[in-house]
Amino acid sequence: MNDAHQLLRVMGAPTSYAILKALQQGDRCACELPPIISKTQSNTSMHLAKLLKEGVVASRRDGKKIIYRINDKRISRIFKVLEETA
Repeated sequence: MNDAHQLLRVMGAPTSYAILKALQQGDRCACELPPIISKTQSNTSMHLAKLLKEGVVASRRDGKKIIYRINDKRISRIFKVLEETA
């Protein structure tokens, strides 16, 4: 499977898409995301783990918090194209 196809497949999951959309606004603690995307903590964590594994997001520890950010520059371009066509 090629890289672009893999990226689109990962983004195609509604929860992953919502997480990436929220991270477009800037880095966020994992604890902030569930209420933003209206999902449970466990569901959000599962999707974050998949996004992390695929290299789409990156994380860093800040005390007890884990902060996530978008790690793939193509995400911003994809969202920009989607906004232009909406």
